[in-house]
Amino acid sequence: MLEFLSHRTRTCAGVSRRSALTVGSLGMLGWSLAESLAAREARAAVPSREPACIFVWLDGGPSQFETFDPKPEAPVEIRGPYGAIPTNVSGIRISELLPSLAQRMDRFTILRSFTHTRDAHSPLHVLNGVPTSPASFGAVVSYLRGRKGNLPPYVRLGSDIRGIGGGRLGAAHDPVQVREPGKGSVVLPDFDPPAAVTPPRFRRRRSLLEEIEHVRRATDQDAALEGRDAAYRRAWSLLTSTEVRSAFDLKQEPAPLRARYGANKFGQSCLLARRLIEAGTRFVEIKWFGDVDSSAYDSWDTHGADLPGLARLEHQLCPRLDMGFSALLDDLHDRGLLQSTLIVALGEFGRTPRINLLGGRDHWPAAQSVFMAGAGVPPGVVGSTDEQGAYPASRPVSLENFVTTFYRLLDLNPNVDDRLRPFAPTGQVVEELAPHV
Repeated sequence: MLEFLSHRTRTCAGVSRRSALTVGSLGMLGWSLAESLAAREARAAVPSREPACIFVWLDGGPSQFETFDPKPEAPVEIRGPYGAIPTNVSGIRISELLPSLAQRMDRFTILRSFTHTRDAHSPLHVLNGVPTSPASFGAVVSYLRGRKGNLPPYVRLGSDIRGIGGGRLGAAHDPVQVREPGKGSVVLPDFDPPAAVTPPRFRRRRSLLEEIEHVRRATDQDAALEGRDAAYRRAWSLLTSTEVRSAFDLKQEPAPLRARYGANKFGQSCLLARRLIEAGTRFVEIKWFGDVDSSAYDSWDTHGADLPGLARLEHQLCPRLDMGFSALLDDLHDRGLLQSTLIVALGEFGRTPRINLLGGRDHWPAAQSVFMAGAGVPPGVVGSTDEQGAYPASRPVSLENFVTTFYRLLDLNPNVDDRLRPFAPTGQVVEELAPHV
């Protein structure tokens, strides 16, 4: 995985094959050299841009009852302590904890009938497509579409997500990771080489790369060598491109706009995601993370026990989600980017229809809500759950059908591009979410 953190340096003597294979120890960072072999045409509605994606993993599994699928008529032990409010789309109500999003219902859709059987906090199924998938969504997009200009095609905002990355596609398609999106005048304070790496020394490293390339051409095309070489080239681009520096620099945004997103890590991640998409990054992955010391208190895992249970939804989680997403929808819309940017947000599962004895809700994969917007997704609600919010009552959407629909919304189709087949399960397009494909 590629991270903008501390750089480890080491000198190399000679350019033997072994030395070439260890060039990654120079501590450089960067992105893939591979370009897409055959780019699909963008859909007719947005001919100037291929669809990009902002994919948000709401770590811990949000409760559908306290977000997008309230049950105001159910008994209190099911509906919970919070009410439902009308939205700006007639007949649709969501939780009172999301008042700003309620006034923007005409810009997103809620899939209320997503269902699967995976009761585990691992996000492999929702970020890779299936639990055994060899690469993440972002890595697949990077592989198929390549990079645009100097921008990395796949960026992750937030902390590590084990098992999510390039996988069998290799380190060249791992995400460039940004742990702290809102710190410093430039988001990535380690953009520059270490102090010990002076400009002349940096140029010597560039010369070393050229020598390595010469050696490689005289040897067999080893996969490990190719990966190391690609990483070095990515480093060179990252460290010398003013375009990249600018895209990651939140200080270039007006203070009032930064404030609209929220003075917290999630809100600033949403703003940085918009900057990256606008600059040319194809896939931005946001892992929900916030501003408290304990990750347990900061996730959507509201069991109760030693945690404050559903009260965290009211005081911490939902306000940040409401503020960040509302600003993101407005910002993308105002810049003419919403129709070419797919936004998806979901957890690894939903929550139990009955509040437990500790004042929280437990894991419940049988029904959960998914937030979707942009890229031609019609606003509104798709599917429904029963009176207790326990199981889909109409239009159940399996993981396979969700993944198939997701790729089609990005204009990726395994029937057209067989490179996608190893990474896409066999499923059906949910036409209500993607009527134009």
